[in-house]
Amino acid sequence: MGVDEPDDEREDEHEEAEPDVGGDAKKKKPRKKKKKNKNKEADEPFELLEDGQPTASPFWTPAPEGEFGNGGFPPQNEDWVDVTCVCDLAVEGMQVGEMIESSHFRLYDAMSAIEIMDPKMDSGYNNSEDMTLEKAEETGIVSSNLANEDLVAIMDQLLMYYLLWMEGHTIIQTCFCCLYLQDPARLLKPMPAFGAFVDAFLASCRRARDAVIRAGVFDDEDFLPTMFGTDLEVCVFSSDPNEVQKRLAAERSSLKKTGGAAAEAVADRLEFMGGYMLALVDLLDAGPVKVKGSDGKLASSRPASAADQLTNCLGLLERMEQSSVGSASSEALRCFDPSINRKLLVPGPPRTVEPIQDPKVVFGMWTSHVHELTLCTSLHQRQMSEMLQGCVTFKDQPNILPRSVAQICVSEPGLARRLMLDSMEQHLFPVEALQHCKKIAEPFVARCESLFLHLLKLAHSNNSRRFRRLAHVFADFNELQHEAWQLDEVLKTTFGANLRHARPCWVWIMEHCLQSMIDKLLLGFQLELYDEAELHMIYWYVDYLHGLRIYNLNELCYAKEQSQSAAGKKKPASAQRKDQAPGPRAVNKPRNPPAALLLLEATQSAVRGLFRLLAFCLSQGLLRSPPASEDGLAQRFVLRFRSFEHFRLPHLPSYQDFELSAVTAQAPVEGRSVLAAAQTSFLEAAQLLERVGAASKDGESRCDRRLPDDAKSLKKVVVANLLVVTQLLRSWDDGEELRGKKQVNVETLHHPSLVSLQVVPFKSKSRE
Repeated sequence: MGVDEPDDEREDEHEEAEPDVGGDAKKKKPRKKKKKNKNKEADEPFELLEDGQPTASPFWTPAPEGEFGNGGFPPQNEDWVDVTCVCDLAVEGMQVGEMIESSHFRLYDAMSAIEIMDPKMDSGYNNSEDMTLEKAEETGIVSSNLANEDLVAIMDQLLMYYLLWMEGHTIIQTCFCCLYLQDPARLLKPMPAFGAFVDAFLASCRRARDAVIRAGVFDDEDFLPTMFGTDLEVCVFSSDPNEVQKRLAAERSSLKKTGGAAAEAVADRLEFMGGYMLALVDLLDAGPVKVKGSDGKLASSRPASAADQLTNCLGLLERMEQSSVGSASSEALRCFDPSINRKLLVPGPPRTVEPIQDPKVVFGMWTSHVHELTLCTSLHQRQMSEMLQGCVTFKDQPNILPRSVAQICVSEPGLARRLMLDSMEQHLFPVEALQHCKKIAEPFVARCESLFLHLLKLAHSNNSRRFRRLAHVFADFNELQHEAWQLDEVLKTTFGANLRHARPCWVWIMEHCLQSMIDKLLLGFQLELYDEAELHMIYWYVDYLHGLRIYNLNELCYAKEQSQSAAGKKKPASAQRKDQAPGPRAVNKPRNPPAALLLLEATQSAVRGLFRLLAFCLSQGLLRSPPASEDGLAQRFVLRFRSFEHFRLPHLPSYQDFELSAVTAQAPVEGRSVLAAAQTSFLEAAQLLERVGAASKDGESRCDRRLPDDAKSLKKVVVANLLVVTQLLRSWDDGEELRGKKQVNVETLHHPSLVSLQVVPFKSKSRE
């Protein structure tokens, strides 16, 4: 720090040569600090007096007499020493930009240090004001007799904090910030209704935490499993769910005898908490009871029981929302104080948890949560394609608990294999091949099962993890693609003319790989990874992938129709040879395509219209994208689509292919024709969506349950963008200058990954 090594050595020699003056004073002699100063006088050692103490200097003044009782220096038995004067000396002797460094305190330590006495950085600052249980009992915050109105407010607050815990906050800042949970056995036994509610609440917390840890699909931003030293196994009366349910029923009967709106509201919350607890028990506990279903197969009765409990909970939530106390119960909510657990947190900036004040928001979140758990009860009835899309989504992305429950359900032995074989059978794979071609079919199915178990786990992860991990599955898909081709050759040899599709395994692998590619690209919209300048590039690539899917699915549906119409009617040999003849041929389309295929075609038309519309807006300067984003599109192309190179597509699109399409769409002389082409694409999408509605009414019973909602959201996107195209065409025909007069806002208003545009007056950056 600006002090030469010879000077340091001379200082050390000076210390060693110092005579023993004052006996013990030598042991307590203050250590001399090295001062960084260009002034040579500041680098000299302190001048010692006869009593062994340093004299005053322009940069250091001894502590006032009596500060420690011995002339300004601490006694030997003191653990804490006031070093303020030494710090002041160091600051005065340093220049701007210089830092103190020693072998035990370097830059890393300085960056990791905590600024003491700062309320935002020092978790121990003013800790005397933290709440304690003794203080709460003395001040009357914790009571042994609560009115029913106060019980309603406290129970609702606990339910709200439970959801915040499931959103990724710590349990000691959410559920356990309730003072009554610090010692529930002692504080809640005088209030049996509240004690029974807390027993059910803690039982639900235990089941939820065990489920999240068992599923293993959480990240740090999803869930914090650490208990910070608290005991989740505590209870008031019992921790056994059956005993808890009996006590809840007894307390509800007692409340009904009491009568009154508040007593009824408490009874509703007791019933809700008991039903929610039993639903988690039915969904998560091992050893399901098997019963014979309507199809004659053995099915578990626990999901049906959980579905009944959750359906009842949905009705109770409506009544609970109407009877919620709201902001009028602030006095009762004083028993929630996170500062009581501040000592349990790690040192560092405190992570505050803001409670949700609006009861409607809380009960809306609970309604979505219960709906998501209800979807978990019917997972055994879903198809593989639905499972891979995350079929427990009700509105927004579910929190960690429904995703964990779904992952536990699909991880049951044999379920993934059954779903996979059902999916292969829908792609016209002959199930008999597992017997006749067992030597090659069984290893292929086993490797596919391993990959699809991984994909199912990714489907229940958060969007960020799913986006990252999907980039690594395409190499595995590529290996399976080659194995599928070989298996199809064996199937041709074994089954001959009885094989309903020439490439069932290859088409099946290709379909799921293309769907994974599209999912990865569209997840970027939900994660807000893309700039406006590259949106048309993403949609261009998605359009190509949709085209491959539609081609394969058209062939597949056509083969299904042919096999159904030819049932009992054998084709002539000439027709069979014509179907199997190599060489290019026209695309075979089914006469009555399923609703899912029509929706896919409508989505492709909408995506193509977005590509054309966004390309036109870029060429006219209607999008507010920085020049660097437009100049770096070639590098972004490689970055966005590099992972797809590990899978062999019929044609791997290059940046030159995209540039050729984009340049054509952005040509100034082609402006109106590009807008007209975009309008045509959106109109085609609208027509296909009308057919989707008709086909879904007459469709198969096992069709995707989310298809109607997806069609509605896509229709909103089409209508919104058709309006924008109409406005731009009118301005173009009127000869109105667009650049500098208007601009386009791009938002995902109606669909999670398909944007909706809006024309607004131009605003300069200075005015913004």
